[in-house]
Amino acid sequence: MDLKTEQISFDQLISELSTRLINSEPAETYECIEEVIAAIGDYADADRCYVFEFNDSTEHMTNTHEWVRADQQAHIIDLQAIETKDFPWFFGQIKTHHKCIVDNIDFLPPEATAEKAEFAREQIKSVICVALVANQHLLGFVGCDMVRQERQWTPEEIRRLRLVADMIANTLERQRTYSELIHTQRALEKANRMLQAQVAQDGLTGIANRRAFDERINNEIQRASRHKTPLALLIIDIDHFKPYNDYYGHLQGDQALKSVADAMFDQLQRSTDFIARYGGEEFIAVISATNKEKTKESMNQLLEAVRSLDLEHERSDVAPYLTVSIGGYIHSPRADEDTEKLITRMISKADSALYRAKSDGRNRAYLDT
Repeated sequence: MDLKTEQISFDQLISELSTRLINSEPAETYECIEEVIAAIGDYADADRCYVFEFNDSTEHMTNTHEWVRADQQAHIIDLQAIETKDFPWFFGQIKTHHKCIVDNIDFLPPEATAEKAEFAREQIKSVICVALVANQHLLGFVGCDMVRQERQWTPEEIRRLRLVADMIANTLERQRTYSELIHTQRALEKANRMLQAQVAQDGLTGIANRRAFDERINNEIQRASRHKTPLALLIIDIDHFKPYNDYYGHLQGDQALKSVADAMFDQLQRSTDFIARYGGEEFIAVISATNKEKTKESMNQLLEAVRSLDLEHERSDVAPYLTVSIGGYIHSPRADEDTEKLITRMISKADSALYRAKSDGRNRAYLDT
């Protein structure tokens, strides 16, 4: 093959490989690089062709891709996370000159003792390596080994390997940018989820807040309407909480709110149950897929859960411990009902039921239907 024909052949190969890399999806990047080094290794009649990548600090280099001629030995497995300081001459060549050309390892300089020993271990007679550089950042290098015989690397062969190195470097940089983008997106998604959780969470008690309730009640009404099941809304108020706060102090008052919230939350463990802090010492709950009897039972369980805390309340005329009063309303939403008006009515009905529970002596529950 004359030089002109050889150049045309190489240009065609480069064009095909470049198109393959440019059009590849991010998930195909490493597969494409494998195809590139296999094609170049075969075209250059080398015994090995490979890619090494540096870590961000260039303290380590790892053989990430390797093509080996059928009758030669692979070394990718034993060339992982190598410290660049162990091969100072070679690393200096790559870092300073962006290439390392060795026609005959017997003529390596005295300072390349470690490199000469490694080349001998791999039975390398001649080697050519060209740096992978993108955006002025040293990513690694691509190289070819000769094991069968020595080789005088020509300027044209060096130029060709530089073209291959540029292609691979740009591909790796694109992959790194893509990976960083995915990492950033996932970090943002996680931060958004955490932010949403914080926005929907009551800062003191740790349960849902009123904003979360406003979103949840809409969803539960729609679900109950689709399934034609009853929906109960409860409003729970701590009895004589202001006297409790005044007598025991705000710190103990805050702890009491947390304890009451936890106790009631533990009682409402079904996926369709929901409880939120509605404001001050008032809580609101939604219980779906239930009936009147079951709702009363749930309300009584909430009453008992708070009583069982046995939080002393010397300023209560209801009991010597902290108690709550509960008002509830149960209704089966219909598809033709206005959701906003229904929510307003349900809250109003539950609030009226709470007023009746308080009027009847507190520490009790009343359900309206």
